[in-house]
Amino acid sequence: MIASTGTGGAEQHVLDLCLNLRLAGVESEVAMPNQGRLGQQLGLKGFVTHTFGTGSRLNVFNLLRLRNIVRQSQADVVHAHMPRSASMLRWSKQTKPCVATAHNIVKHGWPFLHCQRVICVSDMVCRSLNKHGYPLDNTVVIHNAVDTNRFTGLSRDLIREQMAWQDKQVILCVARLVPAKGQRYAIQAVARLNRPDLRLVLAGSGTDENLLRDEAHALGISQQVVFAGNRQDVPQLLAGADIYVQPSIKEGFGIAFLEAMASGLACIGTRTGAIPEMVLTGRNGWLIDAGNSDELADVLCNLLDNHHLRKQLGEQAARDARTTFSLQRQAQDTISVYQQVLMRKLSS
Repeated sequence: MIASTGTGGAEQHVLDLCLNLRLAGVESEVAMPNQGRLGQQLGLKGFVTHTFGTGSRLNVFNLLRLRNIVRQSQADVVHAHMPRSASMLRWSKQTKPCVATAHNIVKHGWPFLHCQRVICVSDMVCRSLNKHGYPLDNTVVIHNAVDTNRFTGLSRDLIREQMAWQDKQVILCVARLVPAKGQRYAIQAVARLNRPDLRLVLAGSGTDENLLRDEAHALGISQQVVFAGNRQDVPQLLAGADIYVQPSIKEGFGIAFLEAMASGLACIGTRTGAIPEMVLTGRNGWLIDAGNSDELADVLCNLLDNHHLRKQLGEQAARDARTTFSLQRQAQDTISVYQQVLMRKLSS
């Protein structure tokens, strides 16, 4: 179950998880407010979907519909994604074994208290859940994952020619243009480097776009900062870039960062959120302090001048993405959680 049907990370997570559970022999049905884009994608893949209605999570008619959906299904386990879904399952008074996934920092523990297990996408999320009263023994960390096949086999030379990047060094950041993502520090770092052939490509949109444009203009590097907007060709952008930067002040798991690793890019991230759970400095990327444009400039300078180090970090990042953060591993670990919950039910 998921209480949203947009195009965010949680919705993609549900789609990827359903597909890889199926490959492992576990079939899924998905309940959601309306069909939306997620419902359409699931339908194209042959999954059964159910809708319970939009509006307040306390809407009694939606809760009744949800309870009936669960009762009439052949499900062994109900899996809720995010607090809204978990709380709706609680209020619907459905009685099947329940697992939930916490995708972001937890601000209230009560939506999850009825769940036999809660999957957290990072250690940071797990700590926040435990802080708000959910038992540590019933939590498990299963990191988010990425379809690495989307980021292989792309022609770097062709993409760089299409983007007119042949004679440029390109730093890429894929994130919403909001204060928490810290793009201003990347702009400041590029200005400090004073390299006319350098391009900082910011893919994404958000409330900070005008402020970031003003920052680039004030620092005299407007021509070096490319505002690429929301993109459907992120794998291509990653394939053509030289370095990936995620200068976040606050961060959840950071799927975009994991996609950059899968692309084989040398990645620079901040010591915030779950980024340190993905990156080990000198092994598969580089960590810096959040909000420190001087440190970011120093690391960028080192990597831009050292092709061998960039290549070494990128290759290890891709290996880690294919193993530790693979969709197949995520599905197998999730199945283990389902089995634990069912065993508990049988023994009670």
